[in-house]
Amino acid sequence: MPEHYNLILCSVCGPWNDPNELLRLSMPAWQNYLEQHQKDLLNESRKWLQGEHRIVGAIPYNAGWADLLRKITGNMQITSSDVQLDEHRDYHAYLQIREIMVGRKSKLFPGLEGEETGSDEIEVRFNGHQVRTSQSGLIVDGARVERGPGTLLFMMMLERRADSVVLRFLDLLHQIEGTVNNSRAKIESERREALRGGHFSLIGAADAPQPESKRMQTIPAPLCDWNHDTYLLGIEFGVRGRFVIPLPTQPSLLERFLRIWGGRPSMLVSDRLRALTRDLAQLVGIKAEDARITPLERSFSLFRSIVDANSDTVEIIDGALFITGRSGVTWRVKPGRGAHNVPYLIQTVSNNRIALGQPVCMYDDAKLPLGDRLASVVLGLLNDDILRTQFEQIHFAIIMHEQRNPHLQNRIRLRQPFP
Repeated sequence: MPEHYNLILCSVCGPWNDPNELLRLSMPAWQNYLEQHQKDLLNESRKWLQGEHRIVGAIPYNAGWADLLRKITGNMQITSSDVQLDEHRDYHAYLQIREIMVGRKSKLFPGLEGEETGSDEIEVRFNGHQVRTSQSGLIVDGARVERGPGTLLFMMMLERRADSVVLRFLDLLHQIEGTVNNSRAKIESERREALRGGHFSLIGAADAPQPESKRMQTIPAPLCDWNHDTYLLGIEFGVRGRFVIPLPTQPSLLERFLRIWGGRPSMLVSDRLRALTRDLAQLVGIKAEDARITPLERSFSLFRSIVDANSDTVEIIDGALFITGRSGVTWRVKPGRGAHNVPYLIQTVSNNRIALGQPVCMYDDAKLPLGDRLASVVLGLLNDDILRTQFEQIHFAIIMHEQRNPHLQNRIRLRQPFP
């Protein structure tokens, strides 16, 4: 690795990340596995594609993906749909929602440009589903969704299925990011449903639930970024950089792709799909150095956007964040082992940037990527006048700071929530 590699990390992200570790994680685990252990399969897939000009020419359209999946599984029942969103009677409702979400820079419609549309919420009916805007997210049939391909969500509403649209949508996101957690009860439920559907041979049918021995294996997630239409599978090609290839925009076909990717009907077919997808990305993929394909990358993108948007109250000095809250107190957040083993230290500081008192505790969700956790810390400390009503340590840290700086006590009238 070049010595200057760490220069690619900005001042916001640099203190919290090891460049060597980031470089290691930038290549998806499934791709690393293929290149290290399945070189023969990669060569075979490359030669196979040389004779499949129709598939190469049709990818990444739905018809091309369906053709590819039929060829590698032998299942001729895999088809693509010609349903078009812009031909539906409720297309105008979709456009209304999209315009508002784009204006609010929603993660459901990234990459689209639009004017700010205000804070008023609207509610529409789309193909029988109730859709309501809620800040930068949507509430569909009473369930909230905040990120993922928004147009794909509306395409799901066009498919007549008994299960919840939002549940399907979030399940896709969990599979993409590798956060699926099947409980024993869910496994048993899937087996019973398979029997009711006529899949009497539970092992071998393409749509049958996998046996527990296979479920115990770690299936590398197809790490993706997304646009408003679908997910973009990310692949690293060394000095050539990062490429993405759009996955199917038809929801049921995308679900089929992910089932095969996850080991059904066999791990051999799964490996072959990954190898072919890798080669197709080289042939028809889009170079996208700014694509964020891992949850960690996306979390730090969010973190940086929050820091940049609050440059008048958030400073970066020697790798630490100095955050001036609405109470008038300045907080320092820097890398280190804090309370409850969080990877950061939070302390109040004096006017000359000297830390005062012991590190304080802000409980957060340790399951979230680090960038998301830091983003919530920054937003919380910016609004420390509200945060003090929820965290007693924050409240008393502000009181101690005010006692050292009496002029702050009259700066803003704060409610005293604790005796």
